[in-house]
Amino acid sequence: MMIYKKFTFFFLIVVILLLCFHISIWNLYTKYVVITDSQIYKGDLTRKCYKTDSVFPRYSFYNEKRVNLKKRHISLQDWKDEEIDVITIGDSFSNGDTQGLNAFYQDYIATYNNKNVLNIPRDIIDKYNFIEIISMLNNSNILDKIKPKYILIQSVERFSIERFSNDIDFSAKDENNTLYNTLKNSRYYFFNSKDYNKQLDFININNFRALRNNILFKLYGNEGLFSGVYIEPLKKELFSSQDKSSLLFLKQDIDNIILSTKEKVEKLNYNFNILAEILEKKGIKLYFMPIVDKYNLYSKYLESGGKYPKSKFFELLRKFPQKYTLIDTKKILLEELAKDKKDIYYSDDTHWSYKASEVIFKKVRF
Repeated sequence: MMIYKKFTFFFLIVVILLLCFHISIWNLYTKYVVITDSQIYKGDLTRKCYKTDSVFPRYSFYNEKRVNLKKRHISLQDWKDEEIDVITIGDSFSNGDTQGLNAFYQDYIATYNNKNVLNIPRDIIDKYNFIEIISMLNNSNILDKIKPKYILIQSVERFSIERFSNDIDFSAKDENNTLYNTLKNSRYYFFNSKDYNKQLDFININNFRALRNNILFKLYGNEGLFSGVYIEPLKKELFSSQDKSSLLFLKQDIDNIILSTKEKVEKLNYNFNILAEILEKKGIKLYFMPIVDKYNLYSKYLESGGKYPKSKFFELLRKFPQKYTLIDTKKILLEELAKDKKDIYYSDDTHWSYKASEVIFKKVRF
């Protein structure tokens, strides 16, 4: 009987301690960074590193107030054979994953140019790169059916070499329209994700991660050992979050810089030139929009100066002759930062805000 009482007492103590732990960490860190309301979105970087004062809450996909532009684009799944001016295809930036106000840059293209814009979702980017997808759709007469005047291919800088600097079979076809039908049935990730449309209880695994990451940042400084997120102080205030002068960015932004050699960038440029020549025969103009990595864009404003290597991706790409139109996001957005424009990128996210889309497509017209 005495042993039973001791076990019960010990068990109750453990339960009370665990409850106290979860309540404390939830209220100190977790609830500020995880998504607890389907109407409000919080960025991917703070969800990884749990830095609460960099959170920038904003409208989610499920909030009706998230779009205020006059003219909107459509997805391939909604296309009903109407005339299309611009096709866009790309990664998370092309699929609204930044969320917040006007998460789709395509809406700015449509609004400022009075064009019909169709976005091809990204379900199978691991199987084909975007050049291959457009090439296969062209060889299978799908582009003849859609009849676009412009095609915009978008890619984050850190994955552009991996995606586009390989040998490409420009003669490959979409056998039996398998690729097209897959794309036609694609859905935007967040619209189709249960993970981002549910309430979290205060007892959850994120509390352990939040405590671990915050302890590690205290012990080891700005390089997150588990989160994959770096935190560096800036020379000036460039964000509107509580912490206005800290830069959160992915470790991948640094790791992938080494891939951008002269030879690799030249191969990338060559592949885009080949595709541009093919599309030009059908009266279609090709645009390429590499998205400058967050670290690359803000690196000149880091207090640490030359602590990390510098990206040369855009500088190398500019030197090669182009038969396509390069949308130089680094050049355009650096001009905005020079004006002390805040929140070009969200403080808590790997993605840019609507402010970046707005300024880019006020300058780049179709």
